[in-house]
Amino acid sequence: MLAIAPSAFAALTYKTQSNTTGLRSVTIVGAVTVDGPRMRMDVTKGDNMILKDNAIVLSNDGGMTMSVFDPATKTFFDLQLDQIIGGPSSLLQGLGGLVKINFANPRVTVNDAGDGGAIEGFPTHKYVLDASYDMNIDAMGQQMTSHLTMNTESWTTDKLSAEMGSFLQMRGIHTGIEVVDKLIDAQRSAMHGFPLKQVSTIHLGQADGQDMTMSTTATVSDIQQKNVDASAFTAPAGYTKVEDPVTKMMKSIKQ
Repeated sequence: MLAIAPSAFAALTYKTQSNTTGLRSVTIVGAVTVDGPRMRMDVTKGDNMILKDNAIVLSNDGGMTMSVFDPATKTFFDLQLDQIIGGPSSLLQGLGGLVKINFANPRVTVNDAGDGGAIEGFPTHKYVLDASYDMNIDAMGQQMTSHLTMNTESWTTDKLSAEMGSFLQMRGIHTGIEVVDKLIDAQRSAMHGFPLKQVSTIHLGQADGQDMTMSTTATVSDIQQKNVDASAFTAPAGYTKVEDPVTKMMKSIKQ
C-alpha cells in the first residue's frame, strides 16, 4: 500500500491554450498543475488585462478564488472566478445606478453528440450546449435591446475528473449571468468528464444591426500524472498586494 500511494495521489499536469477572435484577438497559453483543490497555472502568454506574460496563478479552492502574481512588478492580486467569466454583462451590472440591465427569456439546452473520437490519447464524448437570453439596457435613459446566443461544443473524457479543469475551460461554458448560468449548471449534469477541447461562439444581435460575434477555442495537451512537491502551490515571498484589474476598471468607468 505504501508503494502505490504516491501514484494514487499524483497530481495532474497539462498545457492549456485559449484562442479568442472577434471583438478582440487574445491568446492565453500556460501550464497547469492540479492536486485536489490546489491549482497552479504558469502563464507563458497572457491577455495583458488580467494575466500578464509569465504570471503565476495559485488557488486552494479549485479555481473559485485565485491569487495572480506578477514577477515583473513583484505584485499580486486576488480574483474571484465570476470576475473572469462574467464578461461585459458583469461589468454593466457593476455600474449600479448608471446602467440598469434586465435579462429575460433565458434558454439552455444540452445535446449529446455521441462519440467525439480520441484527443491526446483519451477517448472523448461530444456535447453541444446552446444558451440564449435577451438583454435590456437602460443607460441613463437611453434604451438598448440585445439578444445573445452562445454555442459551446465540448469534447470530454471520463478518464479524468472534470474538477481538474482550469478557469479557461470554465469560462467557455458560462455567461456570467446568474439566471442563465443556473440553467447551464442544471443542464451540465448531462455532461460528463474533463473537457479536452471546447469551442464557444457568442453572437450578440442588436436592434441597430451592429451585431458582434466572438469565438474562443480552448485546448489541453501534454497531459501527465506525476508527483508534485507541495511547495509548487505556496505563494512566492516578497510580493505586494494590489487592487485587482477588474475592480480598478469598474472604478475608472464610474468616475
